[in-house]
Amino acid sequence: DFGRMYFFQSRLKYAVSQATRFATTGSTLEDPFTPGTHLSRAESVSLMIRELSGFPDLGESDIDIVHIGPGGVILAGAGGPGDVVTVRANYSITIVAPYLSPIFTDGMFAFSATTTFRNEEFPNEASLHDVDELPGAPRRALA
Repeated sequence: DFGRMYFFQSRLKYAVSQATRFATTGSTLEDPFTPGTHLSRAESVSLMIRELSGFPDLGESDIDIVHIGPGGVILAGAGGPGDVVTVRANYSITIVAPYLSPIFTDGMFAFSATTTFRNEEFPNEASLHDVDELPGAPRRALA
């Protein structure tokens, strides 16, 4: 169980880290259900976290994306150029070993991965799009 805990935590940290690196550029992913249209930046980050983590049951409600708006107000979304953004993903796994499960609330190990970053000074987000694949794919700007 401790090995599983470490693996799942590492997997989630990796996914959040890679998704936020992508988000800082202002890029978006193509909508997998509506070819030819792009997801919002927040939706792109959520999709990347779900895809890169490999956790099929990681839902939208498990991922929080907020930015600091004017006057220090915390707002939902991935923000704009130069904004400070925080991305947090929450997940839990069932403890399998019967002698360990009573130690954890409801026999579940809950954890999260969080990253805070400042967006690059990217151009208008409507003009910046990635190809319809995850990072590592060739990138191009569409007019």
